Amino acid sequence: MSKLEQKKLMERVQQSAFFRNNGIVLKAVNLLRDKYVALEDICNALEPSMTEAEFRDAVNYLTECGYIRLRDIESKEFTTLADSSMNMLEAKVTADGIKIIACVRTDECIDV
Repeated sequence: MSKLEQKKLMERVQQSAFFRNNGIVLKAVNLLRDKYVALEDICNALEPSMTEAEFRDAVNYLTECGYIRLRDIESKEFTTLADSSMNMLEAKVTADGIKIIACVRTDECIDV
């Protein structure tokens, strides 16, 4: 296998893991249904099958697409991962996120 083929294979593996991680995080946030759940608790529960960096990538993607909503644990104000420390955030699935989980809507970057 050439170096180029190896590189392409590695990129596909990483892409596949990203899609899978997005689905895992979306379903994990949905476990409490109508309640917010602390991101730190979800991240800890998913270790060691998912690194913190992979978790952050998934949370960022899901937030930017509108599938989950983040808020500050203390102030309850909506925010983003870019603007707050992960240990100060909690998440809840949005209506669009529920549609993804229910397979009513699809997103090529989420494996559910």
